[in-house]
Amino acid sequence: MLNLSYEVNVANHPYLLQETLACARILKDSGWDDFNQAALQDPILQALSPSTAQSYLRAIRHRLEDVPPKLISFLASEDEGTAQLTLLYILLHKNRLLRELVEEAIRDSVLDGEPVVSKQLIENFFESKREASAVLKEWSDTTWRKFWGNTLKTLQISGLLQGQDPVNLVMQEIPTELQTWLKAQGEDVYLQLLLDKEAYSFA
Repeated sequence: MLNLSYEVNVANHPYLLQETLACARILKDSGWDDFNQAALQDPILQALSPSTAQSYLRAIRHRLEDVPPKLISFLASEDEGTAQLTLLYILLHKNRLLRELVEEAIRDSVLDGEPVVSKQLIENFFESKREASAVLKEWSDTTWRKFWGNTLKTLQISGLLQGQDPVNLVMQEIPTELQTWLKAQGEDVYLQLLLDKEAYSFA
């Protein structure tokens, strides 16, 4: 599931929580057979224009098609807190830039005892990544700005970041089901990336 490349299609849409949860419920019940047809009948997708619905479905399928069934069940859960953090965990795997932002800029701030990060620090982080990557340098300025803008929005919408400047870091209480699953998979490090309070003894 881990994506080691910078791929712009992973950040075409910032979060799509409700749309992803609707699709997860379909996958949990019936799998990928006739997935698109079933998803397009869902009221959440039907409220969109046909072209937007198709675009969202492509993005969601890219996110979910190799996700373990247990995570699909978490996404389909009635507990939106579990679903929301599960989706963020999946996106941390899919979006290398998102993963690096949390691993380097945000986790370092938490470990340093800083409850906030400046907007300038975040922008400097993104520009340093572009400067260091031949792939990112090839993208147009418009594409790059959309990519890192949607990457940042993922953390804002998921609740880990609040405010504009400075940006507040919001520690999380990871639902027991998700916490247990991550530990069983040897993915304890993602508890830190999800800003789990228990993963930072001083938080």
